[in-house]
Amino acid sequence: MSAHTVSRRSFVFSAAGALAAGAAGRNKILIALIDGFDPQYLERSDMPNLKRLISSGVYRVGKCVLPSVTNVNNASVVTGCFPDEHGIVTNFYYDPRSGESVEMESAEFLLRPTIFERAGKAALRTALVTAKEKIKTLLSRGAHVAVAAEAPAPEFLAAVGPKPEMYSAEVNYWVFRAAHHLLRGSGIDLLYLSTTDYMMHTYAPADARSQEHLHRLDRLLGDLLSDIPNLSVLLTADHGMNPKTEGIDIARVLAAKGIEAEAVPIIRDKHVVHHQNLGGACYVYLKRRADEAKTFNVLRSVPGVEEIYRRSQAARRFHLRADRIGDFFLLAARQVAFGALPAERQEIKIRSHGSRYEQAVPILCYGPQAPKTRPKYNLDLTRRLKLL
Repeated sequence: MSAHTVSRRSFVFSAAGALAAGAAGRNKILIALIDGFDPQYLERSDMPNLKRLISSGVYRVGKCVLPSVTNVNNASVVTGCFPDEHGIVTNFYYDPRSGESVEMESAEFLLRPTIFERAGKAALRTALVTAKEKIKTLLSRGAHVAVAAEAPAPEFLAAVGPKPEMYSAEVNYWVFRAAHHLLRGSGIDLLYLSTTDYMMHTYAPADARSQEHLHRLDRLLGDLLSDIPNLSVLLTADHGMNPKTEGIDIARVLAAKGIEAEAVPIIRDKHVVHHQNLGGACYVYLKRRADEAKTFNVLRSVPGVEEIYRRSQAARRFHLRADRIGDFFLLAARQVAFGALPAERQEIKIRSHGSRYEQAVPILCYGPQAPKTRPKYNLDLTRRLKLL
């Protein structure tokens, strides 16, 4: 057995002993969101520590929130509610009143308390450790400590290691080491960990480089479990991942029919290397309200546009905040991604997400403070979490 794999005896002991840990010190909670961790990656990878947690805890393949993108689902897990409440409906926000577009990365957009604010009321000390600076700026409100591998403070460089390359596997190893450092020595009771999905965008589950990446993350998880036996682990993903072979520029499609519109690929953010701003969901904002019926008829006839919803219908069906989404919400076929392209339609070769086909995610509850009922959505991990 690998030195990084927790032995069965010590694992069972930690599960039983954690119940009495409150007498010696507070139980600790790790909420881990593995970006892009499609269930296929778990099935194909050698992850003995995580799979032992699964066998001992409460586990299911459940759902992420649609649209299946990073900001929307991190916000849902951090607040324990759907986008109609917390307000984060996209990675990239277009304001039709001003015509301005911004990344939806400011805490000003977040309308509900974070898990850190909730935990603070229970006198718990909290931390957020993430790969991406955007997650830190969006979701760290109320955290006692917040660090992003993309721009770490000097004290973390000394304790955890040099700043990692964002487009690498190393950035996720750095995040796990930083989480270990904080849980072990900083009096942190609850820590939210969020990785980045560059490796999932780049490599399929069967690729040896993907499998090595996840095996090393599992070894780092094993180190955490060995060092912190009273640890409850709540683990999930923000979305899955699929290969995309066909790109559609919705704005060009509509323009060819005389319809002026802004088409916002919901996946769009600063990390263009990951996904080239091509994803499986799109908001469409019309310049002229009179074009609504015509637009609907045009879009429903476009091959690759699998689902189309008007604003009010999308808000109800997907728990979205109506005043922050487009006139239309589009979901793509499995192999299709929406975005800005040189032509209306072209062949592409990327791995991406955003659609209903990337909604399946693993959801794990392990430890004395974890929810005991099987969650349906990733956000149920924190919605049902009791902070003692």
